[in-house]
Amino acid sequence: MLSILFTFCNRASKFLLASVFLFVSLFSSAQEVKKCGIYEATVRAFGMTPESLQNISAADQQLERETAQYIEQRERGGERDQIITIPVVFHVIHNNGEENISSAQIHDALDVVNRDYNALNPDLTEIVSAFSDITGDVEIEFKLARRDPNGDCHSGINRVVSEETYVGDEAVKFLVQWPRNSYLNIWVCAEAGGAAGYSYYPGSVASIGDSYLDGIVIQDSYTGSIGTSNNYRSRVLTHEIGHWLNLRHLWGNSNSPGEQDNCYQDDNVSDTPNSKGWTSCNLEGESCGSLDNIQNYMEYSYCGKMFTEGQKSRLRAAALSSVSQRNQLSTSSNLIATGIEGDIILCESVFTVDEQVICEGDSVLFTDESYHDVIAWEWDFADGTMLSGSEDGLHNVAYHTFTNEGVFDVVLTVSNNNETLESSPMTITVLPAGVMDSPAIQGFESADFPSAEWFVEDPLSDGAWEATTDAAYSGSHSLHLENWSNDIEFNKDFLRSSTMDLSEAYQVVVRYKWAYCFKGTSEDDDTDDRLRVSVTGDCGNDWDLRKMHRGYTSLPSAPPHYYPFVPSGPEEWNEYVLILDQSQYLTPHFRVQFEFESRLGNDIYLDDINITAYDSSLLSIHEWQLGSDWNLFPNPSEDKATLSCTTFKSDFTKISVFDALGREIEIVHEGLLPIGKNNFTLDTSMKSEGIYFVVILTEGRSTSISWVIK
Repeated sequence: MLSILFTFCNRASKFLLASVFLFVSLFSSAQEVKKCGIYEATVRAFGMTPESLQNISAADQQLERETAQYIEQRERGGERDQIITIPVVFHVIHNNGEENISSAQIHDALDVVNRDYNALNPDLTEIVSAFSDITGDVEIEFKLARRDPNGDCHSGINRVVSEETYVGDEAVKFLVQWPRNSYLNIWVCAEAGGAAGYSYYPGSVASIGDSYLDGIVIQDSYTGSIGTSNNYRSRVLTHEIGHWLNLRHLWGNSNSPGEQDNCYQDDNVSDTPNSKGWTSCNLEGESCGSLDNIQNYMEYSYCGKMFTEGQKSRLRAAALSSVSQRNQLSTSSNLIATGIEGDIILCESVFTVDEQVICEGDSVLFTDESYHDVIAWEWDFADGTMLSGSEDGLHNVAYHTFTNEGVFDVVLTVSNNNETLESSPMTITVLPAGVMDSPAIQGFESADFPSAEWFVEDPLSDGAWEATTDAAYSGSHSLHLENWSNDIEFNKDFLRSSTMDLSEAYQVVVRYKWAYCFKGTSEDDDTDDRLRVSVTGDCGNDWDLRKMHRGYTSLPSAPPHYYPFVPSGPEEWNEYVLILDQSQYLTPHFRVQFEFESRLGNDIYLDDINITAYDSSLLSIHEWQLGSDWNLFPNPSEDKATLSCTTFKSDFTKISVFDALGREIEIVHEGLLPIGKNNFTLDTSMKSEGIYFVVILTEGRSTSISWVIK
């Protein structure tokens, strides 16, 4: 379903506030228009008092007068059409999720918009004959800024980590914003106030003189035609810019397309037939007695392909109007100040990768982020392989497969014909299978950390996991992550193991200890930090979350501290045992990941990570076969446990208890088992909490039962 919803518009006046929201959802082929749900937000933003309404009306009337003058001048031939260029900055508001869209997707979004506003869209040939002759080439071009407000070289793309991305209302504009008289600000979020995108008319913003309202908020999944979006959704930004430049819907200021009363509303454009408004693509629709312009970008249909000549005049008039300072954007001085015109400097050679630690035979995606006007690329993958040129033109992308293990410092050299720059090297670590032996015990006692077996990732470069002597569960060292002074909410830091070969194992056990407490004087503190433990069997191409410790529940190991936490002894540590026997993890490329997500809480410590694989070679047992004829209860056990079995043949049997390191710590029985029911008592008093294995060996056949002591 394509359902589209726009904000509150007052039918009684063409000049009232018309903040525009576009809802688009796809779940059936039917179309439906939903009622507006943001009236209250509109009231809060503008204050619908008699005074504010008067100011809005005055600003709109001024813009209408300027538009009428422009149209008259144009009809007399006094206005010679030329390209109007508008600098643009994208602010990507994200929480390290898929809403952090690629630069390529942003470039694609601008490509779509520029084709639409210059009548270069390839689907232009599909416009019905009744409107093909009035298709308007608006001749407005939108370009990413090349300098920031300080005059420094910039890519025109900002990235800000904030949970506000999940709301996408006016709050995101307070996170980052460039001057509206120099840039068109576009905020990309996971949500857009419940909409696909929204903007405000120039007159509405000008009425209160508040620049923070100006600009466009758009959902990532409706930005461009690639990445998290698709071609079906790609015209949302075209539509929203239309509102930003003073275009109404084809049926005027109504929130309800399809109503008969809409035939008497006006969009102030002479060559767009009156329409009730459409939510489907009926190219033969005649809602108000004449053929409707269903394929117009300002309809609610999903098949927009054109502006009209009349809309072109209104768009250009708004872009050249002093209302909301739109006319300042395209001045020569501003185009020079924002880097659009003047000498183009090759500012930086830089690239990103999708993974820095991989396994032999895996590929890495290298994406060029260099700017500006790069025309030549040369990749040095440091493994004897070079790649020159581009696979995707302006948005250069390179895939490379590393066939040998090792550490490779990849370098990108770019050129714009006038200058050549070389990037800083980016290290790619290629792991062989089974780097770590079982058991892999990491107590961080060695000065070699990070090491060949353990890697850290600090995406925001604000402080990573570090070895410390301030606290330890055992020995003198542990791993510490400073979170108390962190001011970046939802920041994530990673600790990842190298590979372990589990191809011969039937089970792997991951044990770890951590220390953490609330930041405050009580458990009422709302800092819900998270520690997540994930595993992979394919070297890290796919990480599976297996355990999450939350600040509200399972993460604290000590009472709240109103100061940076340092555990004072073993009693302020917790332990967890993760047991994995799923076949997708029993591979040569098993890895473990610890991820800490900050909610601005307290410091956290890790210690005594133990990864143990259980197989026949470790326990000197020739065959593993889990049997159903043995029963252990209660399990988990807090006191004693009972091992029972009914036998029908008297065989020599050995029953042993092994710890998580694969050491035999107790022999429960060794000798013949009598025919009938047998019960054995397992004592927990001399054993610490954790995972154990009860192994029964009978005439070359073995059975293993996991035993948890609480």
